[in-house]
Amino acid sequence: MTSAASTGADERSRLTRGVYFTLGAVCLIGVALSFLPLIPTADLVVLSLFFFSRSSPRFETWLRNRPFVQRVLRRYEGGLTRKSKIQATVGIVMSLALSAGWLTDSVTIRSLLGFVGIYALWFVWSRPAKAED
Repeated sequence: MTSAASTGADERSRLTRGVYFTLGAVCLIGVALSFLPLIPTADLVVLSLFFFSRSSPRFETWLRNRPFVQRVLRRYEGGLTRKSKIQATVGIVMSLALSAGWLTDSVTIRSLLGFVGIYALWFVWSRPAKAED
């Protein structure tokens, strides 16, 4: 009976690691698409590192040692510049306004988008300010 409970815990752990690894891979694919407008490179790199740290510390270390990732992390550390915060605000407001205005007629979804936007703006403006580069 004890071994069955232990096996169940191991399976859940494997499943959880697999989900984290998949999420990290999706974020990494998003980084590859960062040449498109409004795709946030730094956020996806940080998210992928978070997910890989939960699933595969070895892969996280490999990724963290890539020069591109190190450049992104250096820019990300210490907060956001005022210019970055303004750019993020414009992107958030425009994308959510376009989504709410043209992509849905549902009041519920529009309200949800509004709450997401308020949270995203709070998050951006609550980050520490950093001197302009």
